Amino acid sequence: MWSKLCIFLHDIAGVPSYKRYLEHLAKHHPDQKPLSEKEFHRQATDEKYGGGSIRRCC
Repeated sequence: MWSKLCIFLHDIAGVPSYKRYLEHLAKHHPDQKPLSEKEFHRQATDEKYGGGSIRRCC
């Protein structure tokens, strides 16, 4: 039950799921090599926050 709650909360907060990414890639793009977990989270962060173009908080 806790794992489903955590997944739900991560979905609401917009936290990407590496496990779901791997499942999707295997099902829909089996010919593509998956990103490493580090690369996956880096790409998700870059997409969400502009790829490091913001250098300050305000």
